[in-house]
Amino acid sequence: MNMFPNSFDSAPKIENWFSFRENGTVRMVSGKVEIGQGINTAFMQIAAEELDINPERIELSAGDTRDCLDGGCTSGSQSMQTEGVSLRKAASAARMLMLEKAAELLQSDINNIEIKDGEFFLNGSSTKLSYWSLAKDVKLDKSVEKYMKPKTKEQKRLMGKSLKRIDLHDKILGKHKFIHDLEFDQMLHARVIRPPSASSRLISIDKEKINSLPNIKKLIVDGSFVAVVSKNEEDAVQLVNKVNKQCHWTQVKTAITDPIEYIRNTDAPMTLSLEKGNIETAEGTNISTEASRNFLCHASIGPCCSIAHWGDKKLSVYTHSQAPFPMKRTLSAIFKKPEDDIDVQHYHGSGCYGHNGADDVVLDAVLIAKELIGHHVRVVWSREDELSSSPLAPGMVTKIDAKIGSKGEINSFDVLVKSPPHVKRPAGKNGEYLLAAEHISSPITPPNPIDTPLNKGGAADRNSVPLYDIPNIRVRKQVVYDLPWRTSAMRGLGAFVNVYAIETLMDDIALSQGKDPLEFRLSNLKDERVIAVLEQVGEISNWGSNNPDTYKGIAFSRYKNIGAYCALVAEIKVDEEIELINSWAVIDAGEIVNPDGIKNQIEGGIIQATSCTLIEEVNFDQEIILAKDWETYPILKFNQIPKIYVDIIDRPEEPFLGVGEAAHGPTAAAISNALMSALNIRIKELPITRDRIISSVNG
Repeated sequence: MNMFPNSFDSAPKIENWFSFRENGTVRMVSGKVEIGQGINTAFMQIAAEELDINPERIELSAGDTRDCLDGGCTSGSQSMQTEGVSLRKAASAARMLMLEKAAELLQSDINNIEIKDGEFFLNGSSTKLSYWSLAKDVKLDKSVEKYMKPKTKEQKRLMGKSLKRIDLHDKILGKHKFIHDLEFDQMLHARVIRPPSASSRLISIDKEKINSLPNIKKLIVDGSFVAVVSKNEEDAVQLVNKVNKQCHWTQVKTAITDPIEYIRNTDAPMTLSLEKGNIETAEGTNISTEASRNFLCHASIGPCCSIAHWGDKKLSVYTHSQAPFPMKRTLSAIFKKPEDDIDVQHYHGSGCYGHNGADDVVLDAVLIAKELIGHHVRVVWSREDELSSSPLAPGMVTKIDAKIGSKGEINSFDVLVKSPPHVKRPAGKNGEYLLAAEHISSPITPPNPIDTPLNKGGAADRNSVPLYDIPNIRVRKQVVYDLPWRTSAMRGLGAFVNVYAIETLMDDIALSQGKDPLEFRLSNLKDERVIAVLEQVGEISNWGSNNPDTYKGIAFSRYKNIGAYCALVAEIKVDEEIELINSWAVIDAGEIVNPDGIKNQIEGGIIQATSCTLIEEVNFDQEIILAKDWETYPILKFNQIPKIYVDIIDRPEEPFLGVGEAAHGPTAAAISNALMSALNIRIKELPITRDRIISSVNG
């Protein structure tokens, strides 16, 4: 199932994207959804530019399957590169169609007509014609590709300007309606009682005692899927612990005591991802590294939530999933219900940074609502659910062997990536990747997912190919399927560890030759855009000078080697803990729509990556995930956030490039390189904790 379909496959006509309303507004449809990245604002800015209207005139409908515009999954930093381009074409087609009608009525050449905020001017004079006065006479059922004519660089007025986020005003004032805020008449509230570990299953349950509990509306037991329903949310929350005491589960033990060591020693089949030149004939001095990362939680601040309603015919679902259309197809496959009888509507929830529990809670709600026809059923996950029941970001091990020539040149990079799967998103028939699908009485057995090939962006091996001038490169991967924990996509997928491995090794090679890490990188590059971001980050960070008791490190990557370029310098202070003081980043994302939006994305990426680099990791007791709350799974606190400076290189002649995941790997590697400068030790297992630093010093 294609998670990134061409938007024009489902929406080839102008009317699929835009309609002009009598009140002077424009209704715009988007197949991508807002998950905190500011994409709605960018899309409205693109549309307003092409339509020559005030952005405030646009009313946006996004992620609603009733609109039939299938944007696939909002992930992979693909929104601007895919739907952003399509939206520009659709808006330009709407403008050209309207211009044709205005020219006909005015008996004038189109080139003599100008549009200002939706009004047509002929040779500078008002014509009293507008989009809205012409709307009833212009049919928008025309092909986008026939009429599209996007503006040239010289014609654009809004591109590159920082528009205010359209959603923040109401969110700041508490007026915005999140998925959690939806209310329906006679809505019921439910909670799910989870097995204690991935392989645990229900042995027995005392239904009689549970059904005698006060405030219980219904107990649902379907195999090992157990849920309680109440009229009030507070009652449902209180029932969970009482019901759990009446459930007896199998206790599963595993022989895996160290998951990272298990991944390191895997005998999983090896796949060749890329081979350039000939590794075997490359000559030079050997230098190598190995980088690893423990499993991570998504750790969204807000819990996952969904509401479902089974009617006589329709199944209606309200969700903050990244993938409304794939979810619609998945529910159709699970319940053997026609897709036309299922509506999925997106509402804002907590940011997800990948495949968290937002999809799983949908199936929870739908399964429960199916037992209560005619009622809206709301399910909210607990903090423990969020941390221990959502898919984990997989632990990884990446090993690189390099050969350095007699003149200091890099002759080869041999990369081996070992990791559990990074993509287990439900898409159509793959309902088996949802948590409850494994627990119901007729479980849907999950197949091993195919790791995305490198030529399609990669997954475990994402960003495993260095962009430096290296004649011989080989990348191989081993995907580990026999671990008990459910893993799936998290921001950057394998790029986080692979960039860490490449960029820390680049520093190690530079230091072994007594060369400055920035100058060494520049001497091994030909791509002018890479060179530009590195030189600029060196300039804004005052590279080469340190404040007293602080140390700097540098790193670079281009996300997926096709997305945004990001060069980053981290400045740290080392005391009892590592403290990131300052971070400077330079971004090349092609044509810039909203500079403020890009800075927001990079700042958020740096903060999250810092947390993953210095703090976050999942611990296990046998199969049991020990992350239950913010004490057992701490994340970066407000007082640990660095000062962040972001510069953007605008290239209006170049295509849009996604930025959402660009800063993750460079942040981690730059921090590690700064630590190497400070203490002359290389920490190869993330996170970089105090204990690991002490162990390295003593070792």
